[in-house]
Amino acid sequence: MLGWIAALLIASGSAPADDDLRTVAETSDYRATARHADVLSLLARLDARSDRMSLVELGRTSEGRAIPLAIVADPPAPDAATARGSGRLVVLAFGNIHAGEVCGKEALLMLARELTGPERDPLLDDLVLLLVPNLNPDGNERVKPGNRPGQIGPAEGMGQHPNAQGLDLNRDWTKLESPEVRALVRLLTEWDPDLTIDTHTTNGSHHRYVLTYAPPLNPSGHGPSIAFVRDDLLPEVSRRLLARTGHDTFFYGDFDRAHETWSTYSANPRFGGPYRGLRGHMSILSEAYSYAPYRDRVHATLEFVREILSYAAEHRARVAALHTAAREEVIVAGRSPQPDDCVGIRHAAAAFVKPAVVKGWEMVDVPGTRPKPTTRPRDYTVVHRGRFEPTVCVQRPWAYIIPPGHGEVVAKLHAHGIETRPFEGAARTETYSVTAVGRADREFQGHRLATIDVTTVQRDETFPAGSTIVQAAQPLGTLAVCLLEPQATDGLAAWGLIDVAVGQTYSVRRVSVNPESGFRNPESATPDP
Repeated sequence: MLGWIAALLIASGSAPADDDLRTVAETSDYRATARHADVLSLLARLDARSDRMSLVELGRTSEGRAIPLAIVADPPAPDAATARGSGRLVVLAFGNIHAGEVCGKEALLMLARELTGPERDPLLDDLVLLLVPNLNPDGNERVKPGNRPGQIGPAEGMGQHPNAQGLDLNRDWTKLESPEVRALVRLLTEWDPDLTIDTHTTNGSHHRYVLTYAPPLNPSGHGPSIAFVRDDLLPEVSRRLLARTGHDTFFYGDFDRAHETWSTYSANPRFGGPYRGLRGHMSILSEAYSYAPYRDRVHATLEFVREILSYAAEHRARVAALHTAAREEVIVAGRSPQPDDCVGIRHAAAAFVKPAVVKGWEMVDVPGTRPKPTTRPRDYTVVHRGRFEPTVCVQRPWAYIIPPGHGEVVAKLHAHGIETRPFEGAARTETYSVTAVGRADREFQGHRLATIDVTTVQRDETFPAGSTIVQAAQPLGTLAVCLLEPQATDGLAAWGLIDVAVGQTYSVRRVSVNPESGFRNPESATPDP
């Protein structure tokens, strides 16, 4: 057992007195969910009994709670270099980013128990698993029965949606204002997982699926990887899961009032799935259904994750090749930007060509409120709005140059893992002039989000010492575009992290051609200190 876990358990009086490895959900007959000390205790006991688990601290919350990361591998892979050197896929699965949605937390603890048990699981021949069951420990401790109105269990209550700062962690992926998401992004940079699984619980429209799911939705990510997850992995996993367990699943969405369309959620990278897609990671959103019994939600989540892992292990070579291509193709594109290589920075939902059949219920109109579901099943043939198309694109640049005085912007890029280097000298730039700034009427996550319009002029500029260059020829080059372009829906300027005003010159400059200032190749780049 690692020292930091042992110290926390002793201090909290939670050190286990027996070898009971059941979860709180199981010991309470699915009336309760694990508190933070319960999570630490069970993971510590699993770590103590098996060399297959390495238990480390992912990070700390704003209230000082440790976020545990369980690395499950056989042979052990205590660090990213060992994992990559083994040739196995690296898969990250995390839960409780919204601490009222506890199914993933309980399911991932069960999965950790299964994979560290007496019988060695053949999944570990092909996979190194990174498990973060409780990403939001502060929210997890604020237990109330009414935190998720309408959700069926756990009867004794669940945590709250945001963290202790009041931030929705699944809206924090671009601005990175929470220690929890910053810690997880550091993990993404260090370990570069081939596949990520984000486990939630959803409400929304009434339907007959115990769980729904989504692939990466932002079309500016790696197209072949998105298509593989959406068109191959998820449909086959859904078929296998139904055949093996009876759990019926489908693509995440909501009906419109007339039950004529089924629409997914946003492609904005403030959400984790689209964000990780822009990083080149294959990403899967798991949404257990809040109107299903708590026991069913936990087991459906567990079995869904297991089925994903099995499929990934079976197709290890293809997953690895796609992941490598997602990184290398961005590097190649950034070295020599082409006129037709446009990165979408604003998007709109679009329909698939073929309609979908969604399993719902017959509805009854209720005066003065929304229609209510009956107990009579009905299948609806609907327009499936499950993808997105760009509405605003920009040509991929060779680089961006940031003048001195913008250290917070550079630090934010480093927090994302984006490489930068010092710059001094002349460059032909594409300079933005801000023509319009519209701001949201209400604050969201402490910000009034901005919609920014610009015009572009080319000019020659000389940048002094203390300037910074961000080359596009790096694995996170597409993400850099989506953060630094002023018109990007979830860019740093939209969140108010880069100042803009009408008539102002936007501080970040685009560079389409290498200014031949003697930069090293991006492969050897390291972030500024």
